[in-house]
Amino acid sequence: MDAVQQRILDDLRRDGIAPFRYEELFGEPPLAELQADIAPFVADNDATDHGDAPAKKHDFIVRRFLSLEEGAPRPVFAIDSPWLRVGASPAVLDVVDAYRSEPVRMHYLDNWYTVPYTGQDKRIASQRWHRDPEETNVVKMFLYLSEVDDGAGPFEYVKGTFEGGRYDGFYPRGDGDLHPPDEALDAAVAPGERVAMKGGPGSMFLCDTGGFHRGGFARTAPRILATWSYVSLGFSKPHRFEVDFGGREAELPPQVRAALV
Repeated sequence: MDAVQQRILDDLRRDGIAPFRYEELFGEPPLAELQADIAPFVADNDATDHGDAPAKKHDFIVRRFLSLEEGAPRPVFAIDSPWLRVGASPAVLDVVDAYRSEPVRMHYLDNWYTVPYTGQDKRIASQRWHRDPEETNVVKMFLYLSEVDDGAGPFEYVKGTFEGGRYDGFYPRGDGDLHPPDEALDAAVAPGERVAMKGGPGSMFLCDTGGFHRGGFARTAPRILATWSYVSLGFSKPHRFEVDFGGREAELPPQVRAALV
């Protein structure tokens, strides 16, 4: 790994979250390609009346590709999709494989539009502190494609609360509720361990979402992002998307092929 990848890996191992800039890992082509691709999705949602307040998670996070309708087909991405090129880049997989100490596969890929609700006064669903349930040490990557400040509902994370971290004994994972009471978390973790990932287009971070996190409590502006998740090769559930390889599987580096097949 190069120095940037090593810094990201070190941050991930120490804190469970690692911020960086798009250009640090990817350089060219610039973000303009991704911004142009997502623009119609953003424009459609900007013009939509989403109501006064969300009743469930799917009200405040609009997914571009994955349909949550019963029986809906999984989205299909061409092998040259810019979203696959970013998420399955060896520059990313090198870090995630090293963090997990094993090859990983990409489980999920989507673009999100987080709806701002000016009248919402109570957090619901993933706006509350929680762990992700897929498996321990599941890794997710986020790329902001809009300006994300406090009013746009930034992703928040509690450092060290992932399995193996310095607070991994707090509210341990089990079959029960994955949402700890706010007051319990406040009492167990130093305030400086809580971070809000604010930033403009091109801001990125990798995080272990087995640690406590929350986000999407947007009040004044939408939050536009791309997200990817990575799990072990032995994870029991299939990809939440499909890839049209166009007969080009043999051209892919082994770690990329393992992540996508």
